[in-house]
Amino acid sequence: MEIKNKYIIGTHVMFYEIEMAKEHIESIINATNRIANKENVMIDLLFNISEYFEKVDVNQISKDELKQKFIELIEMLRANDINVRYNFYDNDDEPLTMVDYRRDLNYNNCKKYDYVIWGETDCLLPRELFQALESIKEYANQNNINKYVTTFAVRKMWDDSWKPLEHPDFTDKTYYETKLPDGSRDDRAFNEPHSIRYTMSLEEMYEVNDRAEQFNIQILNYPQFDGSCLVLSSDLLKNGVNVPHCVMGHLVDDTSMMMSCKQLLGNNYVQFVIKNILKVHNRMNPLKRKYALDMDGKRDLEKSTTGKKGDWFYLMRELVHQNLNKFGSHQGKFNTYEDFKKLLKQSEEKND
Repeated sequence: MEIKNKYIIGTHVMFYEIEMAKEHIESIINATNRIANKENVMIDLLFNISEYFEKVDVNQISKDELKQKFIELIEMLRANDINVRYNFYDNDDEPLTMVDYRRDLNYNNCKKYDYVIWGETDCLLPRELFQALESIKEYANQNNINKYVTTFAVRKMWDDSWKPLEHPDFTDKTYYETKLPDGSRDDRAFNEPHSIRYTMSLEEMYEVNDRAEQFNIQILNYPQFDGSCLVLSSDLLKNGVNVPHCVMGHLVDDTSMMMSCKQLLGNNYVQFVIKNILKVHNRMNPLKRKYALDMDGKRDLEKSTTGKKGDWFYLMRELVHQNLNKFGSHQGKFNTYEDFKKLLKQSEEKND
């Protein structure tokens, strides 16, 4: 098919996500290979090998070897005649995270592209991506809707607020917590395909989506989305919607985007939901924490129930959520990275 609009798909790749990123890139290739004019699509990738938060396990791999694995992903895209641009980030003194990357992706590209799409290394994009978005753009143009968000269907989520986004095949299934009442692990949360913690393959996602005979597109007038495969219209971003600078670290870029949408658009917010086309967010992908020091042992996602990430993560999470509570008309001062550094140092001294 020929597409009329221009797209950019941007993905921030941490060094410890490099093995997982291959399937994400394959999903991009499979979607892009369905269109004739691939020049209308740009893939933007940032490979982050900074050790500001996590250290490379040099007993497993070197930074040069990590870079070579990333270049292999670039070559996969180029072998399919897909436009790709990329950068490396290797500054151990100043943090740059997915939050920062997505903020800049939005700001720097909303004038050049009709759609800005948030990629994510643990996200599989549907093959129907461009066909669905072209249909929505045509409808939106006809109805003078220019500032909007588009999302694809998700699997069974943890509460009913997500039902408008859940795929019809999964929405009536049971949601499983990770632990049973006695505190032991509930394997159903990881083994049932409808569960958000099940690691679904491309082939399984395609099998679900192939059953759709036509797009079931619905409209929400309030923001409800996660950050993987989030599709943003250029006019939405030109209007000033973005990840606020009070958000730092690896957290709540999606939540803060929802707050920004609500603040700027109010009752005029529009979100198109492609209800019967699934995108996959493999939150518990077993390849998610490779090559980071101490992550492949006691902090393995599939084996541990607590302490999956370093102490820095939980400290950062607390500071960022404090910032979210001050977003908007609140006059409180935002936490900064300097606050984070001070508290992390205090925590390390206490543990010593």
